[in-house]
Amino acid sequence: LISVMEDLEKQLVCPVCLELFSKPVVILPCQHNLCRKCANDVFQVRLQRGVSGGSGGRFRCPSCRHEVVLDRHGVYGLQRNLLVENIIDIYRQQNRLGSGPGLLPSPLICPEHPEERINIYCCLCETPTCSLCKVFGPHKDCEVAPLADVYQQKKSELSDGIAGLVAINDHIQALISQMEDICRTVEENSRCRRELVSQSVEGLVHILEQRKQELISAITEEQDERQRHVRALIRVHGQYLGVGVALVERGIHIMDQPHMATFIQSSRGAELPRLELGFENMGRFSVDIENLSHKLQNIHFCHGTAHRNGI
Repeated sequence: LISVMEDLEKQLVCPVCLELFSKPVVILPCQHNLCRKCANDVFQVRLQRGVSGGSGGRFRCPSCRHEVVLDRHGVYGLQRNLLVENIIDIYRQQNRLGSGPGLLPSPLICPEHPEERINIYCCLCETPTCSLCKVFGPHKDCEVAPLADVYQQKKSELSDGIAGLVAINDHIQALISQMEDICRTVEENSRCRRELVSQSVEGLVHILEQRKQELISAITEEQDERQRHVRALIRVHGQYLGVGVALVERGIHIMDQPHMATFIQSSRGAELPRLELGFENMGRFSVDIENLSHKLQNIHFCHGTAHRNGI
């Protein structure tokens, strides 16, 4: 019997922590078992190495190196091995109640009646006792039940409580996975929106830059045209200046003319061309961007379009 229990214990040892499986125990697709905590530790080590793959990740079985692919619930999506968990419960119970490892437990003896085994449970006092305590002892007026029935009831209640907690944990893990998916979706949608905003603003900048070049070109053309006109007048006035110098010399000579009529006729000069008043002013090239600047400063996101666009 001891040999059988030792062989059983070897089958109930986790290959990761080298201890008896701790619940919950999960069964891998390769049919090997792991403590769920140990399975998560193995998976986290693989994540830290930058290897995940799949929607929930993957890792290799420590026993056979078979690759385990997880769903979006991660290790919490692995199926529990309730059979192994029940065997562990029985094994631990045998060890607790027995006189040594691997031995069948000795029957519990009533401290009030050393010849009697404890076989009933006092429901009022909530304590195990023996039949003589019920008939002649302190529990004769109490309601009792068979110890085995109470044990099975308590064990069932505990099992249901554990199952409820596991279900709650699984539900919480599912919510966490869902919220992580939402975070990733928000990140992706934000990236798309940033790209759209950048493209839109870059388009406006391109239009403004193109229009700026057109306006600057118009000013430059007008500048060149006016400068050509002024330089032409400078040449004309230069020519008149040369003539004027000659006229000065001639005028000095005319002053010596004795006849008045000849003096008046000789002193007539040509009319010089002049520039219009304010010819140098370039005010007509002013650009009114006050309204446009106000509109650019008040660019905002459109409301009510997020759900229609889907991002």
